[in-house]
Amino acid sequence: MSSYALSLILAVIACVIGGVLGGLVLARPDAMLGLAGLKSEQEGGSNAALTEGRAFGGLLIASHGAAALFLGWQSSAGAAMALVLSVAWFGAAFGRLVSMMLQKAGGRFNYGSVVLNLLMGITLALPFFNQGALPLHRIGGSMLV
Repeated sequence: MSSYALSLILAVIACVIGGVLGGLVLARPDAMLGLAGLKSEQEGGSNAALTEGRAFGGLLIASHGAAALFLGWQSSAGAAMALVLSVAWFGAAFGRLVSMMLQKAGGRFNYGSVVLNLLMGITLALPFFNQGALPLHRIGGSMLV
């Protein structure tokens, strides 16, 4: 198996993990937000925290699902999509690290989340950088081969 094929498989697995995390937040936002230390509070029947949690879960499912679809269907476009998701995961790790330094918010959950964010970012970036040339080289050219 080539290293590019392996990077595609690993990126699809990372997309599945991201989609599963989104599904968990979508299905059980109160439990997942509680795990992250973000307790929801009822305000007159509306619950903004649960709504935001479900919106975030839907975002994770849709973005990771679309990237996984394109990684399998047209790998060059999927590699570019996965790179965008990779930047988002790296941004989450950076934001968490800044918060940990400024607010002294250490702890097992935050350290584990930084590691997960970095691993997801690295794994999703692999297909883009492993292919060699710019992955979108086929979009402008003839698709009939």
